[in-house]
Amino acid sequence: MVFVRECQPRLEELFYPTEEKRVERFLALNLSNSNQQFASLECLYSCKFFRIFYKRSKNNGLEISISKKFFRLAVERNKTKRRIKEIFRKLSIDMPKGILVFSVFRPFGELSYEEAVMEISSAARSIADSMDKK
Repeated sequence: MVFVRECQPRLEELFYPTEEKRVERFLALNLSNSNQQFASLECLYSCKFFRIFYKRSKNNGLEISISKKFFRLAVERNKTKRRIKEIFRKLSIDMPKGILVFSVFRPFGELSYEEAVMEISSAARSIADSMDKK
């Protein structure tokens, strides 16, 4: 019994610094990757439903990013992607040369189709106005 109690503090001392180093290494890796990933993106529009980023490119396009964190089922993610693509097709928005990255948050899934159309059209108008000013 006495031997076990004497060894416990020593084991704790060895364990904690190692864990802290692992966590620091993990966080440093994640932070550096996230900085590299979004360094080329410029935020054009942000609201509680979605964000629209702009990536310079020779091609025009639309990329839709929907996290599993917000929409667990693939059916929900696919439905949201189809809805966004259809809205962009119907509005036939003139966007700048490059790729738009459309990042969706959880409240967007609760919007009806008409509300989603209104939100995206208002975002497109504000983006077009800001591009005209530049």
